Amino acid sequence: MTQLQEIEQKIEKHRELMHQLINEKETLTDAKLVVLSQKLDGLLNEYDDLLD
Repeated sequence: MTQLQEIEQKIEKHRELMHQLINEKETLTDAKLVVLSQKLDGLLNEYDDLLD
């Protein structure tokens, strides 16, 4: 598996977790949701760097 594929899998996993948390939490500013969103942002940045 390439590094790009690994990042894609991590991105998909984090997106799924975010959707679950969004449905469970009362607010989008929940601390766990914010942390997960930041991790997803980092993965997306890493993905973008690999594409350059």
